[in-house]
Amino acid sequence: DIVIIEIDDYSLHPDRLGRFQSWSRQPYADLLAKLNGAEVVAFDVLFTEPDPREPEADEAFADAIRRHGSVVLGCYKEAMHEYRGQQEAGMASFAYPLQDGPGPLRPIQPLNFAPPIQIFAAAAAGVGYVDIEPDSDGVYRRVLPLRVGYDRRIYPHFATEIARVAAGWQPQDISAARGWMFAGPRALPLNPKGELLINYNGPTGTITRCRIWDVLEGNNNITPETFTGKIVLVGATAPGLYDIRNAPYAKDSRKFFGVETNANIVDSLLRRPPLRDDTGRFVWLLVAALMGTLAVVSIWNAEEKVGVSISLLIAIALALPSFFVLFILWQIVTPYGATLLAVGVPVAWGLQGRLRAERQMIRRNFEVYVSPDVLKELMADPEVIWRGQRREVTLLFSDVRGSTSLSENIPAEVWLAQLNEYLTQMSAAIFDYEGYLDKFMGDGVMVVWNVFGTQPDHAAQAVRCGQQMLKRLELLNNYWEQAPERTPFRIGIGIHTGEAVVGNVGSEARTQYTVIGDVVNTASRIEAMNKTLGTVFIVSEATAAKVEDRFVLKDIGEIEVRGRSEGIRIFEVSDEQTLDQKGGDSIAWQETNEADD
Repeated sequence: DIVIIEIDDYSLHPDRLGRFQSWSRQPYADLLAKLNGAEVVAFDVLFTEPDPREPEADEAFADAIRRHGSVVLGCYKEAMHEYRGQQEAGMASFAYPLQDGPGPLRPIQPLNFAPPIQIFAAAAAGVGYVDIEPDSDGVYRRVLPLRVGYDRRIYPHFATEIARVAAGWQPQDISAARGWMFAGPRALPLNPKGELLINYNGPTGTITRCRIWDVLEGNNNITPETFTGKIVLVGATAPGLYDIRNAPYAKDSRKFFGVETNANIVDSLLRRPPLRDDTGRFVWLLVAALMGTLAVVSIWNAEEKVGVSISLLIAIALALPSFFVLFILWQIVTPYGATLLAVGVPVAWGLQGRLRAERQMIRRNFEVYVSPDVLKELMADPEVIWRGQRREVTLLFSDVRGSTSLSENIPAEVWLAQLNEYLTQMSAAIFDYEGYLDKFMGDGVMVVWNVFGTQPDHAAQAVRCGQQMLKRLELLNNYWEQAPERTPFRIGIGIHTGEAVVGNVGSEARTQYTVIGDVVNTASRIEAMNKTLGTVFIVSEATAAKVEDRFVLKDIGEIEVRGRSEGIRIFEVSDEQTLDQKGGDSIAWQETNEADD
């Protein structure tokens, strides 16, 4: 029962009504003649100045307003002093008496209102201000239905006055106090600022619109009966008239016309379910903070998957839909953005904090065992640490020959210094080829490849690493021969490939990520065979099968291995093939130590 008569581009065509700024008041008088049956006619057009060209048209329009008897006009806030003389007569015609104190109403200086000219204001059934302020995002969601003047009178909004005239309320029926606006039988909640939430019907075009030209000409079967018993608002929709107020709908980029906004406010005042504005209530922030706290506690104290699931459940199942549930079921508007922030920020912080803590733990526990590249992979996917499983790995064992006698004949501090120099170079070779340095066993070393399941070429990497270890030892021995307190080393290297159990092993107080299985024992015993065979670098048949096309291997034959019922075929790795070394680390080490000397 609300209809908008729009002043649109079609009606403003030069062959029809022409340029809006050149209109006289006669078209409005003619329009009112067509709307005698309308319950209320409200002009969302400002008539703040008389027409100097056609004063008779002003008289005709004033007579038409008077004859109709239910016409509402608009005014607006303006600080121009020339309106002071009109204020007393123009504004007094629509101000209400103040009842029960000002309550939440926002005070205003009535002298700043620019009312319609006197003959229109005196003839109208009501006058109200059209001003409305947007939210911070430029969307119009709230309206001040009433404002109290410093003269202790209440001034209604344009839509409030339309609703009052349509419902037949008297000014004394409307008051505002204690956060509610009492309009006849309807009690509408105001927020602490005295604002009323607009309960929109829908996006632009939801309320029926008719062109003013079609109404005046009777086109498209539009007759006076079309408007019988209805509330009619007359206003601009032509883009060039700039009466656009964005509404909370994504359709058409939120575009909404001012006259549509006023029509929706009228409907909110008269018929639509009232919305309660709780965006300023602290209780919702407390609820959101409680949810955020529970989410963070869950993240940090529950098992990883359980904690993350609970926190995401709180954020997605409670925080995200909270606004819509409260809005649809109870017409309560809550501080949605603040709620999401109060829950989302702690959840994001908790997840990020726990992930950072896990990564720091991984860095602390593994940075001495793996190369920087492998460490980066582990930190990117920490889950691989906790997934204990079986997988194929390649193990390298190395040991210093005759270390027992060496340690007994060399002073302890000299022996430890030389051993540390040796292990430093061996570690560099291991990390060059991305091996996992499982442990030092005195002067022995245990290294694993594919321990995290990320190295498909693990056997070849292990063999290249063994070759570089020998090359680095050669450079070390050359250096040690020049130092009287040093003794050259000889080492043995053994490599074996097979399936192993990979995971964290240890007690509640201390664990280590390592490999378990027969493959470990076999690899260790293969390395020990170097002493019997008089070799330096040997690999098992399982490893040789994976690298035979890349390295020169010498078949030594099948030998017995303690602890196994079957023998193992052994191959010696030759140094005939060019080494695949990285970046001249040995030369860099040699130059550095010479500079230190």
